[in-house]
Parts: sequence; structure tokens; C-alpha cells
Amino acid sequence: MYIFVFLTYSMTLTNLTDDQLVSLLRDNRHEEKAFAEIYERYWKKLTSLAVFKTNSKEIAAEIVQEIFIKLWEKRNSTSIIHLESYLFTALKYQIISHLRAVISSRNITDVYAEPHVVSQETLTVDALKKAIETAMAQLPQKTQQIFSMSRFDEKSHKEISSELDISEKSVEYHITQALKVLREHLKDFYILLMLFHSL
Repeated sequence: MYIFVFLTYSMTLTNLTDDQLVSLLRDNRHEEKAFAEIYERYWKKLTSLAVFKTNSKEIAAEIVQEIFIKLWEKRNSTSIIHLESYLFTALKYQIISHLRAVISSRNITDVYAEPHVVSQETLTVDALKKAIETAMAQLPQKTQQIFSMSRFDEKSHKEISSELDISEKSVEYHITQALKVLREHLKDFYILLMLFHSL
């Protein structure tokens, strides 16, 4: 990729602020040097966070690469107010885009049915599974049971109510409480929450 060619220019701009680099990025006399310095300044931070979120160095590298490719391609048309916020927001949505693609290509029950499958996509989905398990562990046992029956066993409120001999209002209450906890613990995986949210 042409990104790495630019790195040889980066040392001359190390003392500039992010705002100055963004200005130079729009100047065709200095765009390559400015881009190289931005890349050098942020790629490690972005990659580190991407690895943490995706549980895969390969996927993280691809995501960060894509962010910088888009930054270069849109350098003259994108309005950047705060460079660091712009890059980390771009990272967030690039990860979300990746997760959306992974989730849409697999049935969510496959995460539990096929833990032995190992691939880049499975690693990402496995990270989501672990996040769910951690969040679920924060719930009271009864709430865990009802939420699991609703979302994983796909039982209706009426069926759960009948099976557990509780009111449908009680079922709804437990599911609502579970969703509150999940939203808090899985806020970085909110696409997954959307899949669980249809009551």
C-alpha cells in the first residue's frame, strides 16, 4: 500500500499540532508529509484499540489500514475539527461495519453451536460471545433464565410465563432489566444489542 511509502517524510513534522497537520493535509505541496506524520502519530493507538475490540491482529490491521486509506482519499473533502476524535470515531464505525458483516453472515446461535470453528470471523464473534457471557453473569439467576429463554430459546412472553408460573408483566420486567445491563456492558457491541432488542 502507498501508505507506507509516505513514512519516510514523517520526521520533519513531528513538532506540529494536529490542527496544523490537518491544514497541511489539504495543501498539495505538503499533503504526503502531513499524512505520513498523522499515520506515524496514530496508527499504534488505533491498532491497539482495534485488536482489543476485534480480538484479531489481522482484522485490526485491515481496519486501521482502511481508515488511513479513506483519510487520504478524502483529505480535500472531509471536514476534520479534531483529528484524534475523527480517527477514533472512524475506527469505531469501521469496527461496527466489520461486526455487522460478521453477524449478518452468521446466525447468532452458531456462536454457541460451533465454538470449535476457528477463523478471523469466529474470533470476532467469539469476542462478542465472551462479552455477552460476562454481562449475563451480572444478572440475577432468574433474570438470566428468563432472558435466555426469550432470546436464545425464542420463547414468547406467554410461553415463559406459563412455564415458570409467573405473570407476563414479570417476564417483561426481567427482560427489560437484562437489556439495561447488556446495554451498559456491551455498548461497544451495540449492533449485537440491536439483534436482542426486539421485544
